[in-house]
Amino acid sequence: MAEIDYTRASVLLFDPIHVNQRTSRYALFEIGFRQIECVASMADFKNGITEGAPSLIVAEASANDKDIFNLVRSVRRGDVGSNPFVVFLLTTWSRDTGHIRKAIECGADDVIVRPFSTMFAEERVKTLIRGRKDFVVTSDYIGPDRRKDSERSTDAPLITVPNFLKATVENDEQALNNAQQWVREAREAVTTERVRRVAMRIVISVELEASKKTEEGKVPVALDIKDLDRAARELRAHVLRAGRREAAEVAEALLDQIGALGDGRNADAGILKLVKELAMGTYAAFANGDTIERSKDEIGRTVSNLRKRLQARAEAARRKAVLIAEEAAAETADDAGQEGSPDIKRAAM
Repeated sequence: MAEIDYTRASVLLFDPIHVNQRTSRYALFEIGFRQIECVASMADFKNGITEGAPSLIVAEASANDKDIFNLVRSVRRGDVGSNPFVVFLLTTWSRDTGHIRKAIECGADDVIVRPFSTMFAEERVKTLIRGRKDFVVTSDYIGPDRRKDSERSTDAPLITVPNFLKATVENDEQALNNAQQWVREAREAVTTERVRRVAMRIVISVELEASKKTEEGKVPVALDIKDLDRAARELRAHVLRAGRREAAEVAEALLDQIGALGDGRNADAGILKLVKELAMGTYAAFANGDTIERSKDEIGRTVSNLRKRLQARAEAARRKAVLIAEEAAAETADDAGQEGSPDIKRAAM
């Protein structure tokens, strides 16, 4: 196993609170890092990612959580910076499970809750060097795969992405010399999977709408035209960025047909079918004839699960409405009884 030399690696450290930033910098220095750039504003942080090439990014997420999470997503999508696969470590003072879940779901490699010891931080960094998780791509997530084996019900492939933190601290010259090719190949794999998953998202929405026509599949929810439009625009953006003009033309036709659905009420079955075919066609044109037929079972499971979830949610809402109505009726009856009681008492005297 190669020896770790942290002095080779550069770190971009973001924390708007000076005391916290100093503490984090001290911990990184004690671990062995020496090239540590500290920034305190979101603008400087974004510039550091865009203009630099840090091996490790450490960012405090307590105060600017929404901005930080969105920035991590942008990095993973390749919209910010030159390396979508940079090792991203978030720190936070918050112990709120919802906050921590959002931090994990934005695509960061790890989240450390403050206060933490230098020894603890070093163990987490070592894990990111020698045990970093492969990435998984869905229609709304790009990042480390944290699912257990029993939870992997999708056919989304795991993607081994470049780990320049590992290559740098272990002085892996071959990996560093092939850096651009390494990133390019991983980008292509992620983009292809992203296009497939977004196309599947459109197909699933159409299948869910079509299932309303069956007796067992009635779903009390309107077709989300805005979500369809967003997904189709993302498809078009991906294929245009990849220079796939034919796929972009199919995506353009897809957007036109989604626009023809109007507000989604009483959607025309013929247009829905065409939307589904165009979404599949966009992926096929992008992926040189590959299809999403291999995802047929997953699409069916997803539609079935969504239908059951929506039906259960609607039933829960119906029961709640009935309960509220019954309570309101009881209060009205009680009020009526109280208003009438003096007259009853006088009549009895």
